[in-house]
Amino acid sequence: MKTNTFLLPFGGFLVLLSTVVWPSPLASQQIFQELGAFAIWASSDHPELPGPSGFGAAATWEFAEIFMARLAYHRLSEDTRKEGTVCDQYSQRINCRGEITETSSTLSGLRTTVIVVPPLGEQLRLGLGGGLSFNSLAAEAVGVESGLPADLLAPNAGIIGFTALLSAAVTPVMAVPVKLTGSFGLHWVNFSTCSGEDPPPYEPYCGMEAFKEIELGLSYAF
Repeated sequence: MKTNTFLLPFGGFLVLLSTVVWPSPLASQQIFQELGAFAIWASSDHPELPGPSGFGAAATWEFAEIFMARLAYHRLSEDTRKEGTVCDQYSQRINCRGEITETSSTLSGLRTTVIVVPPLGEQLRLGLGGGLSFNSLAAEAVGVESGLPADLLAPNAGIIGFTALLSAAVTPVMAVPVKLTGSFGLHWVNFSTCSGEDPPPYEPYCGMEAFKEIELGLSYAF
């Protein structure tokens, strides 16, 4: 299994985000802070991630009265089975044959989103926004019968994406600072892991892919 490191691309962005939206001592009472966790269900046309599911966590800050900044961690996983190719050696593709293969894929990363939140009262919050994502993908494929690694080209570097988000939050009891949260989002991921070889290996993580996502969870307001 390949493990990818993607902290460096967004490390500087987190510092910048904190200077913009983190409350200063003079403005701490004017900025809303919230932490939450949620479950995620997604769908796409990707052959290895057609219906992944997972979980996430988010922190939000309100600023400039009608804007909200959201920093979230998402993790989506899925296992698939299909007819694939297993070789004894892949550098020169020796002794290759067809076999049922199982692929495990996990897409995880951080997303930064700026959301417009019109004033609708204290119990209901609706928002619409978009932003960037910084992702890592771990993928492994094996032959079901042989147990040998299957033909698969997977990313070994950070992956950039773009997001659009329609979110909602409801406070059932005003005396309790807990919100029910939900959202519908689109996540475009630029996998861009293409070999350029002829004939190419199995390279499902090549090109842009769109994921439709639904989030449901709870958040706590400080």
